Amino acid sequence: MKTGVYNLAVMKKKSDIFTEERHRKIIEVLNEQRRVTVKELCEHFDVSMVTVRNDLNELQKYGKLVRTHGGAMAIDGPALIPSFDIRRKTSGESKRAIGKAAAGLVEDGEVIFIDGGTTAAEMPPFLTEKRDITVITPGLAVAYWLIENTPFNVYMLNGFINRKSCGTIGEPYEGFMSEWIISKAFCGAAGFTLNEGLTDNHIGFVEQKRAIVKKAKVTVGLVDSSKLGKVSLGCIARAEDVNIIVTDRCISREMLSEIKARGIKVIVV
Repeated sequence: MKTGVYNLAVMKKKSDIFTEERHRKIIEVLNEQRRVTVKELCEHFDVSMVTVRNDLNELQKYGKLVRTHGGAMAIDGPALIPSFDIRRKTSGESKRAIGKAAAGLVEDGEVIFIDGGTTAAEMPPFLTEKRDITVITPGLAVAYWLIENTPFNVYMLNGFINRKSCGTIGEPYEGFMSEWIISKAFCGAAGFTLNEGLTDNHIGFVEQKRAIVKKAKVTVGLVDSSKLGKVSLGCIARAEDVNIIVTDRCISREMLSEIKARGIKVIVV
């Protein structure tokens, strides 16, 4: 294995190292070497495969690495996913326009899913004229705004609270989902292509939205034009499972034509 500044062979054994320190050293190794295997970590930390897998799964949950078959690889750095506030300010006018158009698709009496992303978070202020809406969301900002400003029923999805997304992540509890009939799922994404569909950059987001899309009658992708043509970590919904794309006017004519040709309705704001 190629080694750099951080040589696994000289790391402390398990009797000298705490879990938190082991996690920190794993990230240091990944930042230097870009990838590592479970077997290598077991040998050099002198811990079991179960321990190492738990370490890697925990670090992935916090967005620190990407799990691979038999190991892990580095992400592009700790700033891969900027904070919620920073992302919300990026393309703010475009996101508000997309949120307004998306809210216009909601009908009275519907049960809808609004994801925890910054584009979907622009929807709530445009829903105030709706009646008898039930909203399911992982987004803390979405839920708080709705309970403060509307009489809607609001349900939070279970899961680990991710600080950068200000929402819960991870696949929803099956028992919670089993009885729901979701009219429309409004899903933001890190990318959309006709080959890979809607994709996102954290496995927790992917698992969550994928489970919701399976339950929804209509899937609406909220993607500004900067996300079109890009592919991220995992697939939320294949193109054939997406009913509507809401995007901004910077979408290229070629991309617009290609999406429509696949039978997907496109709303340009």
